[in-house]
Amino acid sequence: MSREKTKFTGVYRRVSETRRHNGKPDTCFDINFRDSTGRLVWEKIGWASEGYTAQMASDIRGERVRADRHTGVLPERKKKASMTLGDAWAIFKEKWLPNLANPRDEESRYNCHIAPRFASTPLDRITPLDMESFKQELLGKGLAPASARLILGDIRRIYRKLGTWNLYSGSIPTDGLRLPRADNARIRYLTPEEAERLLDALMKRSLIWWRMSMVSLHSGMRLGEILALRGSDIDLSAKVVHVRDAKAGTRMAHMTDAVVSVFEEAMPGTQDGLLFCSREGKPLRVTDTSNTFSRVVKELKFNEGVEDRRQKVVFHSLRHTFCSWLAIRGVPLYTIGELVGHSSLEMTKRYSHLCPDTKRMALRHVEAMALNGTPARADQSS
Repeated sequence: MSREKTKFTGVYRRVSETRRHNGKPDTCFDINFRDSTGRLVWEKIGWASEGYTAQMASDIRGERVRADRHTGVLPERKKKASMTLGDAWAIFKEKWLPNLANPRDEESRYNCHIAPRFASTPLDRITPLDMESFKQELLGKGLAPASARLILGDIRRIYRKLGTWNLYSGSIPTDGLRLPRADNARIRYLTPEEAERLLDALMKRSLIWWRMSMVSLHSGMRLGEILALRGSDIDLSAKVVHVRDAKAGTRMAHMTDAVVSVFEEAMPGTQDGLLFCSREGKPLRVTDTSNTFSRVVKELKFNEGVEDRRQKVVFHSLRHTFCSWLAIRGVPLYTIGELVGHSSLEMTKRYSHLCPDTKRMALRHVEAMALNGTPARADQSS
């Protein structure tokens, strides 16, 4: 590829014959300048598909010239190249990824979305503007806001972990970025009759998905948390589950007698063994629900004619149903949030409309106090 001058001093462009961006040939921007010794220095800045423009290349060239003339930083930069995001991912993947509840999903997001865009870019060269452009690209591809949030959150996690390990000390480009807002809050919950029909249909099709559905409906656990369960996480005598919560760290979930029965049948032969896995013993993925659970929902026609995705029955609807049933029975919102591991009370407040009787009962206490006065304390003499 031959270089062509741009309108900016010392900035050149190269048009790729193979790479494409937005339906056109991709463009790479280079800069050149003479250092303090008079030597002509060339440097590749980056591709248009990576978010770079001729203006950005010109700005970077200005920084290089100033650094060389006034601080002597340039020779040091040439001696020690910055760690790329791809290098950082390799360390993150080895040291931290196995600790996450859904490592395969995070690795898939990196390979599909992050690596093609930033794997070869130094950590200190990825800017907040790059993140803003990347966010728009993800949404422009048709990804749901929630998916874009996950991908941008993955990048932030890599930077923070590298910082914790003293392998990176620069700024984090996702800081200050306004993440896409996703209104994914489930509205529909199952009636007892619908839940029974669903469980009966799952039992006929797949014992493992019936068991996992029972666990979610009776404990409020997320699918990712259920798939990550190992023998050592289950305490049948205390009726508690040590949950590897991807959002709030480790927490405890409590078992009903029905869940105890499920776990007794599903316990693996070893403490490290997964409770729920494929016939080959391999971990299941969250996306595997499309192969079983979704088919059963379709057969039952639960989503027939439903356009609003918040009203559609998915596996997460079981967790939502658990919370909704508790709210209807008057269980305090704080207790519901504790049981399911909500990271904030705001998440649990979505169930407040289901417990109006509880609010009315609370007002009766105030009314009784106003009419009858303050009750005598136990230590007061009569």
